[in-house]
Amino acid sequence: MEELFSTYEKAGLFNGSVLVAEKGKVIFENSYGYRNAPKKEKNTNNSLYRVFSTTKMFTATVIFQLEEQGKLSLNDKLSKYYPDFPKGDSITIAHLLSHTSGIPNDTNSEYTIDEATFLKYITAKPLNFSPGKDWDYSNSGYYILGYIIKKVTGLNYDQVIENNILKPLKMNHSGFNFNNVTDKNKALGYEFLSDKSSNEALRFKTDHPFGAGAMYSTVEDLFKFNEALKNNIILKKETTDRAFTPYLKDHYGLGFQISNVFDKKRVGHDGGGPGYRSRYYRVLEDDICVIIISNSELSHTDFIFPLVEKILYNKPYSIPTIAKVSAEDLKKLEGVYSTENSNFYIKSADGQLVFKEGSYPRNALLPKSKTSFQLDEKFTCTFQPDQDGKINTLVIHFWDGTVKTAKRNTNALTWGIIGNATPNGWDGKDIPLQTDPKNPNIYFLKNYKLNKGNLKFRFNNDWGYSLGLNNDNKSIAFDAYDFPIYEDGIYDIVLDMTNAVKPQYTIKKLNL
Repeated sequence: MEELFSTYEKAGLFNGSVLVAEKGKVIFENSYGYRNAPKKEKNTNNSLYRVFSTTKMFTATVIFQLEEQGKLSLNDKLSKYYPDFPKGDSITIAHLLSHTSGIPNDTNSEYTIDEATFLKYITAKPLNFSPGKDWDYSNSGYYILGYIIKKVTGLNYDQVIENNILKPLKMNHSGFNFNNVTDKNKALGYEFLSDKSSNEALRFKTDHPFGAGAMYSTVEDLFKFNEALKNNIILKKETTDRAFTPYLKDHYGLGFQISNVFDKKRVGHDGGGPGYRSRYYRVLEDDICVIIISNSELSHTDFIFPLVEKILYNKPYSIPTIAKVSAEDLKKLEGVYSTENSNFYIKSADGQLVFKEGSYPRNALLPKSKTSFQLDEKFTCTFQPDQDGKINTLVIHFWDGTVKTAKRNTNALTWGIIGNATPNGWDGKDIPLQTDPKNPNIYFLKNYKLNKGNLKFRFNNDWGYSLGLNNDNKSIAFDAYDFPIYEDGIYDIVLDMTNAVKPQYTIKKLNL
């Protein structure tokens, strides 16, 4: 196990903490990489991480506790708590827990500032399907569960989680409002992280995404929760049995994901958001618990997991051999490779080759040779040179067995600006930025008229590749907040991509 994680750490492909336990005893625990990259502070087993949707298990646990206490029922209609909610008399708490309510999934932090803002927004949206008739992952349902917990208890959601679970279990390194945490063990979340450079991922301005994923924790605290569930300390056995039973679809129960490993049932919940990835589950039959949390979006958390399982169950496995590829050779692979309906963005930075397509998350590719890369054995990227030796073709083998051959896009693709501060609005095409052949990584517009409003930088008219403002109102991050334009006027706009890991910008109003 140590060899596995060390191999990925050395390749810059794992940064975080791991805990593996069997029958209540920890059999492997270690931490890798940095919790604070600029200060070169290393992660420890006490590192605090955002766990995002792993929070859903805690929200569900409190709902079940309230049911055990007779304070609510899983059969309660949503209309009991929100009489004006459209079709609220056909949506139950069980539907919200199991993602079968039909309420559309929403992840925009602007709408979860408070209960009134969210309800006004979500009640204006039609249901995706009739409640109980289909399954569609919905953070929105868990925001509502958080508000129902407040209505039933009279206390804020985070206070109830603390009173009912965190304090009784002595989960002293878990909680909410991560932005305000000053503990030295706090692990910052990175969208790019290497020995030489890093950039923090988007930090939400509010404690988003609330009951759907706002918690932070440690591997050891999550293990305390695992043991309490297993030993029926916080819920009765018949309650957890119900939570672990598939509801409509095989892969989800009531607040818990359900899957199989080597024909054995496992339950738990993944989490993922800007800067962090969380994986937790327990194999019920063998009482094996695996917890992996990372504070780097590019960590191979999901791809290491199956190898951990194979090691635990003595199945054949191989730790990938990682090739050393020079920065110069990686640079030759950079570009946009296109098929008829997809664009694949390949970017190199400080020894990493980053792959991005559409709304799919960015991933760092593991190098097998100068031209062959993978995420795991079933997802591979092979760059093919033409007769002149130039790389113009990318062949991608996907997990489902499909193969796509993409050609280097030779069109003049560029960064642009998009938003209601521009003439094209949010729904139009980008206003393209210009470049100077002498400085091809600096994009600009001079003497350009902007309206009062907001904008973002976007590449190739593709929402899968946009840059915004982080919550410090200074630094840039992927998929972050809008840049505010406070008044109509003539502006000089510059996006400096010289350091692709840490882009710089200026938006300056001219006094004409």
